[in-house]
Parts: sequence; C-alpha cells; structure tokens
Amino acid sequence: MQPPRHLARLITLAVLLCAAVGFAGQSTYARGDANAQTPTAAGISFGNPNALTVTVAAGDDFATNVLGDAWDMNVARDLGYEIAFHNISASNGIWSGTYSGVEQASGTASTGYVFPLFQGFSTPIGGQLSQELIVNKIGASDRYAINAAKYTRLSYRMSVSPRDNSRPMAVYWTTAKPVTWPTNNNYFARTDACQGTTAFFPWSGWHVYNFDMTQQNGAAGNNAGAWAGTVRGLRIDPSIVNAAGTQVKIDWIRLSDPRSAPTISIPWNITGAEANDRVDIYVADNAAGTDAAPIAYGILASAGKYDLPTSILPPGQHYFQLRLKDKVENGCTVSKSVSAWVGPLTIADEPVITFAKPSMTSGPDYATEVLNQPWDMSGSDDIVTPGAPYPQTIANATYSNGIFSARAIINAPQTESDSQIWLHVDPSRPINSNRYRYFTVRLKVDMPAGRDINWAISNGWGGRVIWWNTGIQTDGSESKYGTYYEGWRNYSVDLAQAVPPLPLSNLAQADNILTPREQNSFPAQRGWTQLGSVSYLRFDPLETMQAAVGTGADIFSIDWVTLTANDEVKRGQIFRIEAGVNVTPSSLQSITYYYTTSRSQPTQSPALSAAQTAAAPAPQAATNTVYLPMVTIPTLNPVAGNPLAYNWDTSGVAPGTYYICSVANTGTNTATYCSDTPVVVLP
Repeated sequence: MQPPRHLARLITLAVLLCAAVGFAGQSTYARGDANAQTPTAAGISFGNPNALTVTVAAGDDFATNVLGDAWDMNVARDLGYEIAFHNISASNGIWSGTYSGVEQASGTASTGYVFPLFQGFSTPIGGQLSQELIVNKIGASDRYAINAAKYTRLSYRMSVSPRDNSRPMAVYWTTAKPVTWPTNNNYFARTDACQGTTAFFPWSGWHVYNFDMTQQNGAAGNNAGAWAGTVRGLRIDPSIVNAAGTQVKIDWIRLSDPRSAPTISIPWNITGAEANDRVDIYVADNAAGTDAAPIAYGILASAGKYDLPTSILPPGQHYFQLRLKDKVENGCTVSKSVSAWVGPLTIADEPVITFAKPSMTSGPDYATEVLNQPWDMSGSDDIVTPGAPYPQTIANATYSNGIFSARAIINAPQTESDSQIWLHVDPSRPINSNRYRYFTVRLKVDMPAGRDINWAISNGWGGRVIWWNTGIQTDGSESKYGTYYEGWRNYSVDLAQAVPPLPLSNLAQADNILTPREQNSFPAQRGWTQLGSVSYLRFDPLETMQAAVGTGADIFSIDWVTLTANDEVKRGQIFRIEAGVNVTPSSLQSITYYYTTSRSQPTQSPALSAAQTAAAPAPQAATNTVYLPMVTIPTLNPVAGNPLAYNWDTSGVAPGTYYICSVANTGTNTATYCSDTPVVVLP
C-alpha cells in the first residue's frame, strides 16, 4: 500500500532565472530583512491605513466548511498525510516536522511532502486491494473532495530551515476517480529564492505563500494540468530537494473562495523611487511585527497598489508593513525604505456546527436495544471467541476500565495477521439489517518511535468488517480495507452502502464498500440490506505485517462498538437536536434550525420549537430563530466545540426521513451545516 515514489524534477539555473523574471510581478515570496536599511532619499507609507483597521468576515474556506475542521495546525493530524518526515508535533497552532530523507515504507530516499487533503489509497498497487473503505475524511469520498471552480485560492504560512540554495517548492493535485496519488499530470514547481543580478538568495524564515490556482504558477516548463473539476488530493512539497534534517513549520493552510470575502486595495505613497523598484508587503499577527512574513513580493512600485483578497488570511488579527526594494542586487536583501506597521485587520471567526444528534452513533443501537448488552467492552462477553477450526488471531487480550486491548499475531504460513473480533450477536435475535446500518468502532493505535504514518499503514494499520448467516462463502460479505490514524478515533461506515460488487472498470464500484470480486473471491459478497438479517458480525482490527511485529504497531485498543439505526421520533413528540459550535454560544446572534429531505436544500422547512408551535398556528408563518443553552452531551457521542441543544417539535411534520440543518449567524459571518445522517419521523 505504498504510494508511487516522488519523482523529483531538477530545475536548471537557466529555468530558474526565467522563472524569477517571469513571475516577479506576481510572486508572493521574499527574503527575511535582517539587514534592512532605510536610506533617507527614499520613503514609503500606506495610502489608506484605515482600510486595514476594519473587521471582515472570514472567507469561505474548504477545510472549515467542507471538512468541518480548519487546517489551523492545532493538532498534527490537521494534515491528512505526510511522507518522509519524523519528529512530528503540533504546539501552539504550529505543525513541525523534520525531513527524514527516506520513505520509510519502502526504504527509498525521498524528500518530505505533506497532504492537506489526502486522497486515499484507491489506486491498484502491486496486487494489493485496489480501493479503500473510507472511514476518514479523504478525497476519495466525493463529499470531501474539492470543487475546483469554487475554491481557487491556496495560501499557507510556512517556514523551511535551512533553505538550501535556490531549491524549488511544488504543489501537486489529483482529479482521478478512483483516486491516484498526485503526479506530474497536475502540478507546478518554482524556485524558492530571490533572484539578484548575479545570484540567487535563498528565502528563509516564515512566508505566506499565496497562489491563484486558476493561473499559471510554476516556472517555465515546470507546470502541467489545470485546476479544474473535482480535486481529490492536494499535496505540498515545501522543498523538493532539501536534505534530511531540514525543519518545516506550518502555521496554517487555507483553500478559499476569493469571492466570499472583501478584497482590500492597499495603495502606497513613495518618494525617491527609481524605475523598476519593487514593493514587498509583509504581514504579522502583532503590532511589533514579530515573525513577520511576506504576503506579496516584487510588485512594481509604479503599480501604486496591491489588491489583497482577504479570504487568504485565517481568522485573527493581522498587521501590515510596506518595504521598498532596490531594483538591482540589493532588492533581495536590503530595503530602501520601510513603512510603519498598520492594523489590525480583523478576520472574524466563522461558526462551524457539528451535529452529535442525529449522527452515526446517536440512533438506536442493536446491542443495547435488542440484547440489552451494549458492546462497551466492559467484559469478555461482548466478544465471542471462535473455537476450532478457527485459529487464535490475537494475543495478550485484556479488559480494563471498559477498554479491550490485544496484539494481532501472524499465524504461519500467513505473511500478515488476520486478527478477528466476533461481536456478540444472539442468533435467536439476529441483526435486522434493514434497520441497523451504521457500524462505528472507537479504536486506538499508537505510533512507534521513529516511524511515520506511511510506514504504519503500509505495515497493517487498517481493518475491515465481515458478516454472514450460514457461511462467508455462502452468504457472507467483506468490506474493503479502511486505514487508521494514530490515537483514539471513531471509525464509521454505513453498511447499507454494501451492494454486490461491480467490475473494477465500473466507476460506481469506487463508492461501494465491498471488496471488488477481482481482488477477493472468498466471500459471497451478498451485501447488507440484501440479507434482511445478520447472525454473525466480525471486525478485523489489524492486518499486521511482519515488520510491525513487536514494535507496538501490532497492538490495538477498542473502547466501544455500535451498530445503530437512524434516529427516530414519533410525530408530535420532541426530538432533541444536539450539536457543537467552535465559537462561544454567546457570540452567536442567532442559530436557526431546519429539516429537509436533501442536504442540497438546507432551508427547506423550519424546525420549530414547542414554544413556537404553540404561538403560531401555521408553521410557515413562525420564526424559528432562538438562543441556545449549553448542555451535556453523552461521552459516547461527543461534540466538537461548545455544546448546543434544540428541542424540535414534530407535531407539524409529515412522517418521513429528514436531515437537520442549521444556519448560524455571528453578526459578521453566517454559515450553514447539515447532519450526516437523517431523523425518521414516524406516524
């Protein structure tokens, strides 16, 4: 399950010279000005400093609004994947990693690169499974893919140290389905240095990289493809040929719609400028300009202004400075004049709503509702250990404080583990597969010291779900293989998406959760709802390879497993909507709830509260804007951020299946979100 190896492109000095000249007016990079000088003959100042002391709404950002989690580097896994990094951490909103110089899964030399949006592993690789069970937010799922027509501005704040000579950086993306790893079909690369008249000056320190993805961004001969259609994977190469030991820091990444936020014109007043002098614009998050980074570089002074699309900046306060640069060699290293810092430009936080109820874990649970014994790992009776002729597939099993832990073992002559957890199902009360459909496991795996996510997944960090009645070859089904991240995480799959596999040549098979027949003929692959009832449910938590045995990567822990139906409410009763918001509830001017038959029409019908239905005879005439209290959400179903609740009165709702949507308004920003799963209103 290794990705294609990174094919580094050697960019010659001649090409780099052309690139630097060709992009001088659009470049968004600059060298740190440790030796800045301010000759008295020249001066520069802001023409409208008040324009940079306002509050504006945050632009529509892909990670915030589609993934529901901004790439703000508050946790290391804000990046979906990385290759050839070690010493990875996230602290105070800064992701940090060091080039290891090797792709650990294959042992081959490689520079480091990161994926803000990881596409997944669907490409056929060396006889392994050709498609992936999607249990994380990856681009292989169309729901988490990028609409390239909407999100066209890529910006990020990054530091590479040391910056070796004029080493190039690159951006790659993929639009393929089933997904492939980004290649030279869609990419751009350019030197990461300032070109003087006789030499390059490597850029070092923090920089705000800012690309209009609809334009040609790469150096001549070092770009291909187009930012168009549906983008399923996005990769950033901080420096494609820097050596092992290079440290990379990332503060934030944004992929935004520039039309969704104001563009602020930044004019300047200049005295003593010469023809072809340049202007750099720096940004910092404090008035002292600490850790200032260039946000625009090499603008002709004679242009008189720069138009700043504010969507490229994250929420927070931002201060700005102008630097007038000489047209010749010193333009890389010496400022002729530097303005005062002005600001702050305040980017207001956008509310993000995450639904805890309805969700994949909030509906009626089979083990709880039917067996009166939830699979909460409180004891060994939650798991059925099969006897002969089945071999033992796990060792060192323990139950402690509601957590089951074990080690996956490899039985000869197998080359990988076939660890199995058979969940307790009563054959006299089998699973109604037309009702219970959402399988969720809360599982933890830990990263061994000195290893990375690519090594861990290549050596067994993944699992699958298997079910049957009579036998696997008779009426059984096996899901595709889904991969894990480190730490405690919930992994969910909608088993109702399991339909008899199609040929791999049929693109619809990419959305099926069952293993393609070309890859595995062992199970009958009958599907889930097609069976009507299921008597055996098995979860395979790890498929450990020999390289992982004894490293700790072969150990897993399970907190709980659920198999739930859609949330339900009888018409006329109250359904309690539970959600979380990333801002304080007091900062919300209003939050409005709706129910809808389609997430594409989020405001289809107002979801009225009991007080509103009592006050208004006709639901369509009622207001449904309310202020929400904080509530306690069960541990099994936590919310991200500050919890909220709303009591939806269904007395005026026709029986049916509805998604819940909300429109949150902070006064500056308005955002709309919908639940992943619906509520069934019963007669």
